[in-house]
Amino acid sequence: MHRFYCVLTTCLCLILISAGCRVSVGVNAESETDMGSHHVIVRPGNAMTSSTSVTFGDSATYEFTCGAVKIKIENEALSVNGKSYGMLEPEQAVEVDNGTVTIAGKVRQSVAVDQKKELEKPEQPKPEAD
Repeated sequence: MHRFYCVLTTCLCLILISAGCRVSVGVNAESETDMGSHHVIVRPGNAMTSSTSVTFGDSATYEFTCGAVKIKIENEALSVNGKSYGMLEPEQAVEVDNGTVTIAGKVRQSVAVDQKKELEKPEQPKPEAD
């Protein structure tokens, strides 16, 4: 009989202890920072982050790395992981959620930086035919 009460007491203690336990999966659900006037959120977040900022006169460059996500704002031009997302207006919020870039609540598509440079090159004059 004594053994029954010991087992019952042990079971009740385990139930009471486990009732207070909770597992939280979203430990690093998001990482956020301010880059100039822009609030930036990256999902999923990462404990490994770094940021830099350089301001010289009217020129400003901000960089934020969160795991594999690299965000750069240079003179209000946004790039994420080497792709251009165009110009930002002052104080626009930027979200990078599993690769989708949202600016001021609207999803924005990218243009690779190399493609952008190619598009910005002035047209070369065509040789005239004789």
